[in-house]
Amino acid sequence: MLSCGRYYSASSVRVCCNVNGIHRRRYVAQPPTSAPASNHGAKQRKKENLKNQGTYTRFPDWIEKWNAKLFRRFGVGLIVFDLACFYHFAAHSWFPYITTVAVAGYWYVGLKDLGQTGHAIQRNFPVIGHVRYLFESLRPEVRQYFIEDDDMGIPFSRENRSLVYQRAKNQTDTLPLGTKINVYDAGYEWINHSIWPVTVPPENLRVMIGGPHCLQPYSASLLNVSAMSYGALGDNAIMALNTAASLGDFYHNTGEGGISRFHKQPGGDIVWNIGTGYFGCRDKNGFFFRRKVCRKCSFSSS
Repeated sequence: MLSCGRYYSASSVRVCCNVNGIHRRRYVAQPPTSAPASNHGAKQRKKENLKNQGTYTRFPDWIEKWNAKLFRRFGVGLIVFDLACFYHFAAHSWFPYITTVAVAGYWYVGLKDLGQTGHAIQRNFPVIGHVRYLFESLRPEVRQYFIEDDDMGIPFSRENRSLVYQRAKNQTDTLPLGTKINVYDAGYEWINHSIWPVTVPPENLRVMIGGPHCLQPYSASLLNVSAMSYGALGDNAIMALNTAASLGDFYHNTGEGGISRFHKQPGGDIVWNIGTGYFGCRDKNGFFFRRKVCRKCSFSSS
């Protein structure tokens, strides 16, 4: 009975055989391998692989290796540079004093970063970690003015905002010679003029709220002003929306903030949105106060 197995090692191959219950071993030398590559060669191969994958960057590696030790070494070098400035420049020069302020600020910010425990980036990368927050603060403006297209903004693109601004200022909002939108793109929607338009009865454009037993039924439009409270918009916006509701014969939902005097001035129809907070219709204890609701619902536009 014969069974064999091979076990590989770095320097030789061990062949084990079991012949009739006798376990025998023998070693077969492997051919010598090439000498290990140097660190420089390994770095070059890694760089080539990253280039082939398209992920290679020339971003300096010292930023990734920055730590508290390098921060202190660099700070000591700045102190030496500052002393050299005092030695080299004349006493009446302001440059050494400027470098002193800069070095003092460097040490103050760095030691403060090392002592705090609220931000891991500042603690691991003292001083230079603040660059990340600087770029984050500049990111919205850079994206808006240099990267973002006119139709990429969310929830409203720059083109839509410009349209609203132009109409609000009573300016021309149309562009000649076609459109900048890709009308052949998948998902693009549009409205065509009908050659044989369908006549829509006026009663189909409204819906009656209240059944036959309702004392004051209301004929509501299909399109109205949705709930937006006074606290979120302000007085001028509320008056503008209610004026539009009055001109267009549709209602204006007040939102959970309740009815304000700015809702009443234009004279448009109002739907009072009473939320869980009972704003404008609660008593001193915070409970719903029916008498207060009746008093506010009987107001006049004046």
